[in-house]
Amino acid sequence: MTHKRKALLFLLTAAVAGILLTACSGGEEEDMTLQNENWDDISLSGKDNPTVLFHFTGVD
Repeated sequence: MTHKRKALLFLLTAAVAGILLTACSGGEEEDMTLQNENWDDISLSGKDNPTVLFHFTGVD
């Protein structure tokens, strides 16, 4: 391998590792809340059943 390929491979590996460590950090979990059509906060954490979310956008 050439020097440039080795450097590119190292940078790519470091970037992927950094993204994975950031995404999978062992930080404190936060409550996931969303707002419904009446702007009331709805909690998504601690549910016994799966939650299905729909996102509608305005179409002209």
